[in-house]
This record gives sequence, structure tokens and C-alpha cells, in this order.
Amino acid sequence: MEKTLVVKGMHCKSCEVLLADVIGEIKGVSRASADSKKGVVVVEYSDAKALEEARKAIAKEGYKVVG
Repeated sequence: MEKTLVVKGMHCKSCEVLLADVIGEIKGVSRASADSKKGVVVVEYSDAKALEEARKAIAKEGYKVVG
């Protein structure tokens, strides 16, 4: 499954790399990419728990999932 999350607070390439790396390490996530210009994070995942963990990881890094 794939979900696009709208994320506030990303400003640069470093933000993109940080989120993609952190989310990519979550069990059940097969791929994660972030685009600071569009303000989105795309997560490919295998179950709802992985998606929820991705949301938590984004918040833990200081960003806000708004959609």
C-alpha cells in the first residue's frame, strides 16, 4: 500500500533525507520519500501499524502530519 502524508515543517533537502531514512527503518515500510517543496512524505507500507509508526516518527523528529 502507499500513502501520501502532508507534513508541515520541512524546509530543505536535509529534512527530506532525515525523514526518508527514519521512516525507511520502520518494520513494514518498504520505501519512504519526502519532498520539502510539496510538503509531502510518501510511504509504501505493508500494514496499518507501519503507517502509524511512520506518523509517530515524523512527529518525534519535530514535524507535523496535517493530512
